[in-house]
Amino acid sequence: MNAIEGVDHQLLATLTALGDYLEDMVLVGGWVPSIYSLMWPSERPISPRRTFDVDAAVQAGLPVRGGSRLDAQLERQGYVVHLGGISGPAAQAFVNSENEDLLDIEFLCPLAGAGQVSTLQIQEGVVAQALRYLNILLDNAIPVALGGQLRGGDAVKLRIRVPTPGAFIYHRGLAFVERNRPQMRGKDLYYVYEIWINHPRLQDDIVRQIAKLRDRYPARWYRRFRANLEGQFSSDVAQGVLLVSEQYDPREPEELAHQRIYQAFRSILEAVPPE
Repeated sequence: MNAIEGVDHQLLATLTALGDYLEDMVLVGGWVPSIYSLMWPSERPISPRRTFDVDAAVQAGLPVRGGSRLDAQLERQGYVVHLGGISGPAAQAFVNSENEDLLDIEFLCPLAGAGQVSTLQIQEGVVAQALRYLNILLDNAIPVALGGQLRGGDAVKLRIRVPTPGAFIYHRGLAFVERNRPQMRGKDLYYVYEIWINHPRLQDDIVRQIAKLRDRYPARWYRRFRANLEGQFSSDVAQGVLLVSEQYDPREPEELAHQRIYQAFRSILEAVPPE
């Protein structure tokens, strides 16, 4: 099992608040590249994109752990529910405005079939946003042992799961087009760029992982993955390049940054050939 230390104290506190339910979940949001950076340190990393919530993927039919429902577990930590969602039961975000050490938490679950329902109840009292392709992340996760200190100095050790880098990139390449806002599409693409650039020694492994995903899931998903990236990175002034460049301060001339982003995505596309 991978073991890392020095994890952000807010992330540690938030994951600790999940209690026994942590074993059912896969961390899937913007904290994943940060975990990778601790697992595989980069000599000259590009700037991480800070995120202020925790996204956890979970299957529907979540069992009750420790004799307490998930919503009750979080309520004991001071979390309250904020509602969202556009169809079906309202999706929930668990928010703790009283404790600055605890990040917001949102639960996600796979959307199967051709349905358009945007939310599903994963356990009584807990409604998650349902997303297509999310099963890629749940099916292809690796265990990680986290260690660090909370703000008060207490040492914490946890076990979590995160997607393999190849699964994370493959999912983002499929899912970013589903985003309603350009900023969110840019954030997804920036995570792909960050992982690919920061971890050159992992690139061969990422390519092999994507090849296995191509064979494991519908062929049309792989075609869509490549088409999505081809459409967004056809030149160094294409929409995807501009979206990624808006997500961070490259501290270099804009034209050079655009060229660097374009070349990174072209190298991904060259490494994962058409069928």
